[in-house]
Amino acid sequence: MNSDDQNLPFDLPPLAKEDSLREALKQTLERMRGVLHRTGRLSSRHEALDELAKLLFAHVMSVSAGGPGICSATLGLVNRPSVALRKFVADVFAAHLPVSLSHELQPEDFHLRIKDSEDRFAAEIVDSFRPFASDDVIAHIRNGKCVDILNDTFGQFLADSFTEEKELGQYLTPTEVVRFMVGLGLHSLDSGDLIKFVDPQRCAEPGLILDPSCGVGSFLAEVLRVLYAKVSTNCGEGFLPAWTRTMTSSVIVGIDKSERMIKLALSNLALFGVPAVNLHLANALVRFGPDSELTDRISGKAKLILSNPPFGAEFQGKDLCLYKLATVWAQRPVRTIDSELLFLERYVDWLAPGGVLVAIVPDSVLTNRGLFGDLRKGLARSVQVLSVVSLPTVTFGVAGTSTKTSILHLKKHDEPSLGVQKVYFAVCKNIGFDVLTRRSQRRKIVNGESDLTPILTEARGSAAPRMGKVVDISAQDARWDATYHCGLPEPIQRSLTQDNAGLLRVRHVASLSTDRVDPRGMGLETFKYIEIGDVHSENCTVHPKVINCSAAPSRARKTVEAGDVLFSTVRPERRAVGVVPPGLAGAVCSTGFAVLRCKGINSLVLAHLLRSDFANAQIMRNNAGIAYPAIDEGCLLDVVLPIKRHQLDSAGDIAEALQRAQGTVQELEEELQENLRRAMEEAHSRSHTSSSEENQVPSPTAQGGF
Repeated sequence: MNSDDQNLPFDLPPLAKEDSLREALKQTLERMRGVLHRTGRLSSRHEALDELAKLLFAHVMSVSAGGPGICSATLGLVNRPSVALRKFVADVFAAHLPVSLSHELQPEDFHLRIKDSEDRFAAEIVDSFRPFASDDVIAHIRNGKCVDILNDTFGQFLADSFTEEKELGQYLTPTEVVRFMVGLGLHSLDSGDLIKFVDPQRCAEPGLILDPSCGVGSFLAEVLRVLYAKVSTNCGEGFLPAWTRTMTSSVIVGIDKSERMIKLALSNLALFGVPAVNLHLANALVRFGPDSELTDRISGKAKLILSNPPFGAEFQGKDLCLYKLATVWAQRPVRTIDSELLFLERYVDWLAPGGVLVAIVPDSVLTNRGLFGDLRKGLARSVQVLSVVSLPTVTFGVAGTSTKTSILHLKKHDEPSLGVQKVYFAVCKNIGFDVLTRRSQRRKIVNGESDLTPILTEARGSAAPRMGKVVDISAQDARWDATYHCGLPEPIQRSLTQDNAGLLRVRHVASLSTDRVDPRGMGLETFKYIEIGDVHSENCTVHPKVINCSAAPSRARKTVEAGDVLFSTVRPERRAVGVVPPGLAGAVCSTGFAVLRCKGINSLVLAHLLRSDFANAQIMRNNAGIAYPAIDEGCLLDVVLPIKRHQLDSAGDIAEALQRAQGTVQELEEELQENLRRAMEEAHSRSHTSSSEENQVPSPTAQGGF
């Protein structure tokens, strides 16, 4: 991390406040969306935004080139508005379509979907552009002023428009996160490279600024916005057009495999007054064919990579043969690898020496073992981890997902390094907004200042760590997540640090049992089985079920003894802890439990201590996984207990009295149940006898005797 003074040369400029310009674009976008939907020809919101993107690009590029944009002058004197508007859009794309895309998309891909018979529809579209075609707005576009307003408004419109569209939602990184990542990435570059990036004569020298899964271009647009403001301040507005052309033609590179995303990114970046000539329609992870020719050309050339890659897409077979993760780093043969792991390897390939990566990754990449750990070890040979910031689960709530993610920030070494690194870790608890869901619609509700603001200052070394913590870790450290390295609440961390000598850990009073059995080989018909739902955490009791040995679940493998403490390693935040009673000796529990065998501590005391906030905070920092979060049982032995050794005896006496009382209560409950059972059987028997007597018919002989 750099340690520049407080007045950072590339601090984030504030968003412009010119509300009239923002409102003009907002009105035009909303009017266009309404017109497109009213036609009934478009089956989805996606298709509507495809057309919107074409129209917005055509308008901005026409105005930037000195033309009229989309207005009544566009239609001229013809009496066929549909034909005139379609021709106008086609002509603008023919003149301004980026060279990169002209090889990957056909001209007709950008033709407006409007029929000759839809003259009224065309006229409504042109009318919707009136707010954005005023003289004042046109002047702003032509002189490059307030591009941040245009870009920010367009990005917010996309976010609002796709609250129900998961396909696009995953690409729409919240503005708060985008600004944080761009500020962090630019500051991490060498000062010489930063100075060149804002020099109109030398901005192409340092290397590329890349997003290989660019979506709608949010990161690339924010980089342009931040640097644009600095160029304007340093050099004057007269240098902006030339600088912007060079940046978009030689520095800024966006790649995405979705044609829809590329079209939206094209419109997004066009708001800077020039087409984004380095946008490419390609799959950045493919290692063969035309797509790979593009990605191979940029290897070792990226000075800064900013990205939020798609998660969960699987690659296999031939697609993996050129990846080190599959062929060199993996300790075991692998058949499939998820896209987020492959992207991390490719990021390092694309980075130039000294290049910086700031990427959003699922926490599994930072915490899980197996292939995930192999990836971290492989990467550690050539990168330095600079910082890791944990994001709250609400971050991508608008997109309909609560996947736990973090921001990974690293720099590529000139030479391999395996030494100790100083890494800044922080946990962002408040992202600055909540997500309100109503009738399947989700929207952001601002709730105050985001934690990312002070975290950014600390991560850049401009303030002493308070929100986060600088930790010395080995390049081969098992975990890279912020929750593990700085997730403990400050009072607990302080207690652990100040009283290290007198700490009582679980390993001092218990051991992990390794007893195993397969119930199918026990030679019994049934067995007592304890699964997580059989533990009642409030009083740490266990109530098992009896099942047939032949139907034993695959997880029924651990044998228990009376007095063992069972701790659920799956979803440890639930604090499912129970004590095995005497009557369950020899029972079998799920492998989802850690079985702690006590030595010198009352079992009930240990169970309650493990359920305490003090212990749970330590346990949760070891949590790993997303869909099925769990801890490794071995970490329990290092948990510090909130009690001194001399206090164990008195606590144990109370626990034994409680256990005796619980035993008495259980005996009384069983006696009561038995008493009620006998009473109900007697009542049933009397009822049956009485019913039989009432239904008996008198014999004729008896009747004649009277």
